[in-house]
Amino acid sequence: MANELSNRFNGMFHDWDHFFNDFNHLTPFAQQLKSDVVDSDNHYEVSVDVPGINKYDINLSYQGDTLTISATKQASKTDKDDQGNVLTQERSAGHIQRSYYLPGVDFNKITAKVSDGVLQVTLPKSETTNNHRISID
Repeated sequence: MANELSNRFNGMFHDWDHFFNDFNHLTPFAQQLKSDVVDSDNHYEVSVDVPGINKYDINLSYQGDTLTISATKQASKTDKDDQGNVLTQERSAGHIQRSYYLPGVDFNKITAKVSDGVLQVTLPKSETTNNHRISID
């Protein structure tokens, strides 16, 4: 009886383990892009953690007062045993995207660089505003 209960108990955790592992594959990188956004007088500074992602796999766009960062992480090479079985594979591959509303940016002066797994994007604010006052008759 005790062995039967133990097997059921272990089976329940085995099922939960599969559920969370499957769920983990549905969310690439297991978390969103972690970032800091600083609003200075004359620019915005966005710092985003992108560990293990090649700079050529990162896309930036600025449209409609919104900075969008998307990244694709390639599958990792894994160690295999003599029969070609994967011994362990914890790193995931996939695509992730995040957007930031940052109004009034001078699109032509945006700069970006990656160093030590951190993407730094500087978005200078525009000296002219696109706001128009509408008079009411």
